[in-house]
Amino acid sequence: MSELDRRQFLRYAGAGAASVLVSGELELARAIAGPQASDRLGNKAIKDLERAVSGRVLVRGGGKAYNQARKVYNSRFSHLRPAAVVKVKNAADVRAVMKWANKYDVNVRARSGGHSYAGYSTTGSGVVIDLSKLDSVRANNGSKSATVGAGAGLIRMYAELAKRGVTVPGGSCPTVGISGLAMGGGMGFASRKFGLTCDNITAVSIVTPDGALRTASAKENPSLLWACQGGGGGNFGIVTDFTFKTHRAKSAAYYFLNWPWSQASQALAAWQKLTATASPDLCPFFSLTTGDGSPEVGSIGQFFGSESELREALKPLTDVDGASLTIGTKKYVDLMQQWAGCSKESVHSCEKATPVSFYGASDYVQKAADSAGREQMIKAIEERQGKGKGALLFDGYGGNINKVKPTATAFVHRDQLYCIQYYAEPASKHEDKSTQRWIQSARERLSDYVSGQAYQNYIDPKLKSWKRAYYGKNYDRLVQVKTHYDPDDRLSFKQGIKPSR
Repeated sequence: MSELDRRQFLRYAGAGAASVLVSGELELARAIAGPQASDRLGNKAIKDLERAVSGRVLVRGGGKAYNQARKVYNSRFSHLRPAAVVKVKNAADVRAVMKWANKYDVNVRARSGGHSYAGYSTTGSGVVIDLSKLDSVRANNGSKSATVGAGAGLIRMYAELAKRGVTVPGGSCPTVGISGLAMGGGMGFASRKFGLTCDNITAVSIVTPDGALRTASAKENPSLLWACQGGGGGNFGIVTDFTFKTHRAKSAAYYFLNWPWSQASQALAAWQKLTATASPDLCPFFSLTTGDGSPEVGSIGQFFGSESELREALKPLTDVDGASLTIGTKKYVDLMQQWAGCSKESVHSCEKATPVSFYGASDYVQKAADSAGREQMIKAIEERQGKGKGALLFDGYGGNINKVKPTATAFVHRDQLYCIQYYAEPASKHEDKSTQRWIQSARERLSDYVSGQAYQNYIDPKLKSWKRAYYGKNYDRLVQVKTHYDPDDRLSFKQGIKPSR
């Protein structure tokens, strides 16, 4: 698999609207945008907001600077225009915006990297708090922990911590913000070894909807910390920085592996078996994809060990006829840039996001799919062939992810074998409906082979059973935390956790 091919794969895996909406999206757009309450904000309210913060306030109708500031990664939501975007400089600014929002009864959305699959980091009414300037990364305590600003992108965090020979496990997309990733779980190439990103949070500084800046840790506000460890971003407050446990990571081995499409079922069967039994040192991913050409089947992964040990670990995969393997070892930061698809670029260049129009959803699989199930997965991709980019992306769980009890953090998915992400990009703005139908069709094909759980970071606004799918038996406790810290639902969005009344 070439660097270019890998970049395309990561665009599928990392994501984590045409500017003109088709009629099928109007209902979703209205649900995200809400009523245009922001239009009633007069000059006094805006002036009060500008006086309250040291950061820049960019108001709707503010020209090029405003239009740039309101952009999010998924361009399907590029039509949404918040009343204002506040580029906060510090936690005091976040507190000030929250207090202002309470005074004027305005809904608030926080934005870190802007990668929300459902567009929940923007709004058509209310104010967006842009955290991008809160991007500091600092190693502490002899590099045993790190404090990371809520607006830091993943590649910045990896690069800064690599200077100390340590890392925090996270995803592969370089421009994903640490805040949304960590609070919704955080699956990546080191997760089976070091746990999910949320498992490594030891404390957060968080502005709750009453405008107070609180510390949430094992000693202070422990229920709030628990909720931030997988309870989803934007529900309980706005985090300004995280404290993470760090792990030594100077280098790691990696692999790219692909097969002829005719071997897709056998390759997937071997990958499922490997995922169930592999050492935590290995984090394997699998993909079934299609685009302009023939469908493709492949696996990639990372291994904390030698190349010879990795070759031995991969034998169940390489024994499948037609396997083609590339293997190597890199310094850890170089490997992170490879996974990000920007190994030939500077970190600064890697931090620049290019908007993409896409749809996504997910399912978890608890028990390996049999031949009938695998055939349905293959047919789903073949159904998409020639109709635009589409993928089933398989994230292997197990290892140290599943050693955590389901109730120990808010992230409940601790007994699953793998997660399937359904991902598609419309070939044009006129094919949004057919793209949505394909994802729905793929999910229906696999309904007999999935567990009923879904990954909250691949949030799907059309998922009706989202409360239990994302949070399972932890949902009721999350409602209690929400009710305590945000009883008025100031941080409200369509699939946000609601306080009890």
